[in-house]
Amino acid sequence: MDLKPFKLDIDELIYEFAENKLTTLVDMKGVWLSRKFSFIFEASPTKLAVFMQALYAHSISYMVSTATLSHRLGGLYCLYCLYDVQPFKPPFKIYLSIGELKRLKILLVDAKGNDIKVVSALVKRMLERNVFLFGFLDINEGSVTERINELTDIQNARVQVSHKKLFSNTQIEQFINMDLALNPSPTYSRVWNSKSMR
Repeated sequence: MDLKPFKLDIDELIYEFAENKLTTLVDMKGVWLSRKFSFIFEASPTKLAVFMQALYAHSISYMVSTATLSHRLGGLYCLYCLYDVQPFKPPFKIYLSIGELKRLKILLVDAKGNDIKVVSALVKRMLERNVFLFGFLDINEGSVTERINELTDIQNARVQVSHKKLFSNTQIEQFINMDLALNPSPTYSRVWNSKSMR
């Protein structure tokens, strides 16, 4: 699966943001909308988890780099927008390593020093919405598939736990398993008996 065109799209988005020395989320949304960037999801390949984590990882590489403040902010804002507008349900979480988290803190300090208050509010909101999946290892090009498989397994396990909690010990479980005749409800029994007597 070739993800280079998608990464080039992110490069161009962040380059346009940084070239104009923009610093706010509103500025990024303006660039995002002018480029109709949400269409990036229209061409998504079949391996959605790999696709999303690759986009996230590329944005994070800008966010934690030693480039200009505008480039790093562009990476953070792009990351947020990718998560926020993704059409997938449940949404794919953003894998963030401990090392990347430390560099995100540096970005927060730099933004605060430049009186860009939206950055701390944005990161706080992302943490409250539980958008991050924290891990120990940095994702690099060689380990993306391995990390994606681990993240997919974690999300699948969460779905299974939710499914068990939702359907455990309920009548709907009996109906799903087609046990209608074995454990009929009183209403069902009356209907069944009246039909069978005809």
